[in-house]
Amino acid sequence: MKLQKLAFAITFAVSSAAMAAAPQGPGAVTLTNTSGNLWTASIGDTPVAGEFTDVFTFSPSATAGSTVWGTLVNTSFSGVASITFTSADLNGTALTTGSVPLGPVSYNIATLLPAAVSGPLTLTIHGENTGGGSYGGDINLTLAPVPEPTTYGMMLGGLGLLGFMAWRKKNG
Repeated sequence: MKLQKLAFAITFAVSSAAMAAAPQGPGAVTLTNTSGNLWTASIGDTPVAGEFTDVFTFSPSATAGSTVWGTLVNTSFSGVASITFTSADLNGTALTTGSVPLGPVSYNIATLLPAAVSGPLTLTIHGENTGGGSYGGDINLTLAPVPEPTTYGMMLGGLGLLGFMAWRKKNG
């Protein structure tokens, strides 16, 4: 029971946050730098009734060592306006999909737990809309910092110094 309440609280918070910002629909999505290396976007769609496939592409691209996570939610009341996520993946990493029924309310969820990524990001969602349903959520990306050129210069200088010391010891 506590797990259901926790799941309800999390999905309610995520869906509320998604509704607070105007979600970007399928297609190109620009992530916004919210603080430091954290980039985020609210996404969502109201797909046509029946089976659907939505594809989102995100910019900027993830640097090596970056981490991404997110959740998409559809809230259905007594089966009306219901979306079922049949599968979803981000760059081939599967999102966990499922439904949390709480009385007449059902939360259909697709969640990506923190995962390492790099390069361009593409989120593909497959599902079924019983008519009138929509979904929304957030995608968050923590970009790994890119070393500055001076860092590489210091590293190469240190390696050169070590090489010189080894050469001197060998020939000295």
